[in-house]
Amino acid sequence: MSLQFSRSLRSLKVDGFRASRIGLILAILLMVALIFWFFSAKVTLYESSSSISLTEDGHLLASFTPNALRRIQPGQPGVLRLDAGSDQRPITTPVTVFDLPQDSEQVEFLVQGGNIPPDILAGKIAGQVEVEVEHITPAELVFRTSGKYFKTNQGSTSSQTNQVTQQP
Repeated sequence: MSLQFSRSLRSLKVDGFRASRIGLILAILLMVALIFWFFSAKVTLYESSSSISLTEDGHLLASFTPNALRRIQPGQPGVLRLDAGSDQRPITTPVTVFDLPQDSEQVEFLVQGGNIPPDILAGKIAGQVEVEVEHITPAELVFRTSGKYFKTNQGSTSSQTNQVTQQP
């Protein structure tokens, strides 16, 4: 059974693809919002310490890698995270970089908050310091990471090392 031509034109006229258009407009608006966020949002990068200790005068010393030390400057804010035990939440308090000795891997911090229990400070403390070193956009982070992969040496991909053997 065939369909009349007038009925097919009428069905096309009645169906205006409204739901498809609305869905497409919403998807475009969502993509524009995500692209705007990708290029304008700020992400904070932190450098974390490997160990911490306390001096007699109440200053905090934290050890960092040499690469991290290059990015840390006096006056930068940070967060001290102390392990309070397995049954309690970690204690966090703000700190500020106080001093960077020239020939040491340790950085001296001033503890700003007074919410650290004295019994933790009396004994050996366990935790880490995280220092804010940079604020970048997600786009910069992606471009920086992709640059690490594209600027690598395009040498051999063999898993075997080149060994030279000497023959007598």
